[in-house]
Amino acid sequence: MTSQRGTALRRSRVAGIGLVAVALATLGWSSSSATQARPRSASDTSPWVAYQSSLRGAEFGPEGLFLVHPDGSDDHEVATGLPGEHMHPDWSSDGRTLAFRADIGDYPQLYLTNPIKDPDGLRARQLTDCAAECIQVDDPALSPDGHSIAFIEDTGPPVVVGQIEVPRTFELRVANIGRDGLRHVRTLLRTRTLTELVEPRWSPDGRALVFWADHAAAETGAVDATAVFTIDADGTHRRQITPWSMLAGEADWSPCAQRLVFVTHPLSVFNFEDVVSNLYTARTDGSQLKQLTRATTSSDRATQARWTPDGQIIYHPCHRKFPRALAARRNRPRPAPTCPGRTPNSHPW
Repeated sequence: MTSQRGTALRRSRVAGIGLVAVALATLGWSSSSATQARPRSASDTSPWVAYQSSLRGAEFGPEGLFLVHPDGSDDHEVATGLPGEHMHPDWSSDGRTLAFRADIGDYPQLYLTNPIKDPDGLRARQLTDCAAECIQVDDPALSPDGHSIAFIEDTGPPVVVGQIEVPRTFELRVANIGRDGLRHVRTLLRTRTLTELVEPRWSPDGRALVFWADHAAAETGAVDATAVFTIDADGTHRRQITPWSMLAGEADWSPCAQRLVFVTHPLSVFNFEDVVSNLYTARTDGSQLKQLTRATTSSDRATQARWTPDGQIIYHPCHRKFPRALAARRNRPRPAPTCPGRTPNSHPW
């Protein structure tokens, strides 16, 4: 199975009502469609789910960021005062700050905002200054201590592959967050042209990152393989978790960093393909692979899974015949796990 990389330079990874960041504990809901409900006050400590959508009511439009409570209430868009399209949000570990990508002007940039105290995003901070050979920055992920951010930077000049232009390199980068932007930017991994790096996510202890990559055929530029990897935060000990032939991606860590959850046929690559997507977990060395969902057709795909702090998995069911919505895979309700060598989670969710 191959999939064409969507647009010139780099496909834009957007996915309808796609779940891309969570910060919650107990689940048991599907969702309502995105609305313009007013956010609660800044003193509200109820948990929120952040997600990305281009659907507002019954109308599609630019990509935006939304918050919703786990019971489906108070579904509303945030950062509406910031121009452009907004996508790929990631919560800080204290649940107060969102990092996200904003497409404003000629180059995408990464921003930080507090969507509770500043729901319009008028005080959002720009972190990056992508320009010149930087084609775009994407997929921000905040470290557990909130001091660092991981992201992907695509650099030029572009190269023609098949009939499309793609970046010359893809770089997995980590930087410290300063008052005036990013400091001490370092590249952990660099790939060229045919292999794109996607969606880094920090381990709960901040020692490692999981990410996935897609590979494109040199003759056509079509994606013909994807795989999940981990790498230490200093750039050492890169490990391949899944074989390229499994077509796995969209990975996340369990709360104690002992297992990974991921999907097959990631939606951002195979959005319009007639493929089957299922959820899997595995140990962080790739062993003990376990299949969680049993879809057999493309009409019921499980995608974009995230592990919640209390050890449940929330994911996005992509139904070909119905509007996309958020949903949760419900395990037995339980408090946040106590991980060996780590302080129990004390965050408000």
